[in-house]
Amino acid sequence: MTTAPKPIRRVVIAGGGTAGWMVAAGLSKCLGKHYDIRLVESEEIGTVGVGEATIPTLHLMHQILDLDEREFIQATQATFKLGISFENWRNVGENYFHSFGKTGKGHWTAGFHHFWLEGRKRGLASDYGDYCLELRAGLDKRFALLPDNGISYAYHFDATLYGQYLRRFSENLGVQRIEGKIAKVHTDAASGDITGLQLDGGALIEGDFFIDCTGMRALLIGETLGVPYESWSRWLPCDSALAVQTTRVGEPVPYTRAIAHPWGWQWRIPLQHRVGNGVVFSSKHISDDEAKAALLANIEGEVLRQPRVIKFTPGQREQVWKKNCVAIGLASGFLEPIESTSIHLIQKGLTRLIELFPTDGVHQSDIDEYNRQTQEAIEVVRDFIILHYHVNNRTDSTFWRDCRDMDVPPLLKHRIQHFRDTARIMLNQGELFAENSWVQVMMGQGVQPASHHPITRNMDNRSLADFLGEIRKDVARTLMKLPKHQQFIDQFCPAPKLDAPTAQPMVMGPALHINPHARLGVVPLAGGAKVYVVDDFVQDPVGLVALAQAAAGQFQTLAGHPYPGPQLALPDSMAVELDGFFRQHLRLPLQVGAPLAMLGRFSRVLQDPATLDARQRICHRDDSGLDPGDMMSACVHYLFQDPQLGGTVFFRSLMSDADTAQFRRDANTLDASAFGDKYGLPPGYMTESNRYFEVIGRVPAKWNRAIFYDGAIFHSGDIPWASPAAYREGPGRLTINAFFKSRRP
Repeated sequence: MTTAPKPIRRVVIAGGGTAGWMVAAGLSKCLGKHYDIRLVESEEIGTVGVGEATIPTLHLMHQILDLDEREFIQATQATFKLGISFENWRNVGENYFHSFGKTGKGHWTAGFHHFWLEGRKRGLASDYGDYCLELRAGLDKRFALLPDNGISYAYHFDATLYGQYLRRFSENLGVQRIEGKIAKVHTDAASGDITGLQLDGGALIEGDFFIDCTGMRALLIGETLGVPYESWSRWLPCDSALAVQTTRVGEPVPYTRAIAHPWGWQWRIPLQHRVGNGVVFSSKHISDDEAKAALLANIEGEVLRQPRVIKFTPGQREQVWKKNCVAIGLASGFLEPIESTSIHLIQKGLTRLIELFPTDGVHQSDIDEYNRQTQEAIEVVRDFIILHYHVNNRTDSTFWRDCRDMDVPPLLKHRIQHFRDTARIMLNQGELFAENSWVQVMMGQGVQPASHHPITRNMDNRSLADFLGEIRKDVARTLMKLPKHQQFIDQFCPAPKLDAPTAQPMVMGPALHINPHARLGVVPLAGGAKVYVVDDFVQDPVGLVALAQAAAGQFQTLAGHPYPGPQLALPDSMAVELDGFFRQHLRLPLQVGAPLAMLGRFSRVLQDPATLDARQRICHRDDSGLDPGDMMSACVHYLFQDPQLGGTVFFRSLMSDADTAQFRRDANTLDASAFGDKYGLPPGYMTESNRYFEVIGRVPAKWNRAIFYDGAIFHSGDIPWASPAAYREGPGRLTINAFFKSRRP
């Protein structure tokens, strides 16, 4: 005799976030009249929160919930999405667009791309994207809702706001939210089923059926029920991500940007109030710090939140339903967000659960069917993502060469070869990505079919030209009627303004005109420290030199100051602009805390090496006299054409801390002669290693280059003084030197 299944009456969702509240919303809308639904989450536990781009399948979820589209958009600061721009994926400098919707019109025997390939062969077809409204509208930044689903679209939204929106929706339908951390998961000794969640405050939340939305921790399905995790790292090499939010710069584009780098890729997702940014990368090919620097060097707008590293293993639980527990979201597995599938997979897990919900008790046949469907669906999505990495022409890095050389899953291998041979894409029923998606990515990544369907040869040149031309004209006519994306948002669904980040004060005066496209580079120093380098730093360096020259009479050599030449305070307007750039781009790479003060000045090196005092003969640090909780960062902007005048050289002490401190005290108290006698250092600028300090790196001078570094690193001007006249004539070795005082984080 077998025990009869226990009817389900109490459903407990472990974890909130996007996954937990999507599940709560769907269950309460469809089944809430029959079940007691509770959700346990803690405000102290953050969510990953990087998934902000979606695909058109989300419309089904919103139809199930009967959500008002305008209300949803305004509540989540959403914008519209027509596809994804893939930049540098096939090769550096080569881009393509994976659009939603259909391209052209096909025949029952062959998709439109077969007719397009025939047209290209005969010289009758233009670019493939000319036949797709979503692609043309996306690139032209146009959007509108069209009758009869005339345009296929998804959304970019704030995932945190989306979770809050669905929480309000769910609680209105009777879902009970319980605050608390899960301290222990109770199971039945005989059956192994989960019976309750004990919270850190002592409360026990009992249930009949549990849904694990605890993220990558997988507290129920993994830690408690012991379901193994299958890694897909052999096909998907990225194992880390960094996410950061920035203020909005310019109008939001109606597409996601996916920008490939030598070690992974970067996303940009524009919302109404800000931009979501991040990188997905392989830790075998780039360090966390280097990835963070690369991310911050390739964003626009002010950084709103400290980026944090998210470690992951791409893969899937071997079972996502075991006993009386189903895992949904990151608890079930992880696929990187390259095709914006994360929220779709949550949605699909939810709708599949509603279809197979164990009303009268859990049956193994339901479990097996759920797991079978989940595995088949996720593996096809996995293969589609692998396609982006495997098919490429990049030779610039080991990362991309390894991706091209790897052995891929059998079905994907067959599909690539089948398309390469015949242009055919043969899909199974219910697959997420339709034929047009596979075609766009295959051809976008560089797969060129050797042949195509013979049905296309039935059309003579005129018929084929008319067929293709009419589709292209129809797309163009519709495109011209669409308003700009921002214009449509402003008229249809403008979201309320959120509190803006504190802006820098406006100060009138001359401007630096920092290059808006300036990008951070990294020069590593021995021992692990880094110098951040920005070439082409300002847009008009000649104008800065002219400004300094016009004020040459105001430069002063400050009494008692160790700098070997005259200086002039930077105008307040320039100082504010430079400080703003530092706060936006350098605070995170240099790991500084709250800003306290900033000082900037024009400087020239004019002092003959033979006349240098003891302080000027040695390398120095910029953190003298700081409180223990403070730190100093520095910047040098080179404004001279001749690199022989010298850049900056960095050192480390070869002495003990005590001896180093004594050495520095002597440099400040002994005269030049006594200091030289004691330490055996002749007059001159320190540019090379000696018995006291070792060179750990140099940054050469370059016209309009700026460098930023931690002022606690010993450094000195790399001054050769080979041609004294070059320092004294005209602007000489003109620089802007700036210092940024801040709290230690």
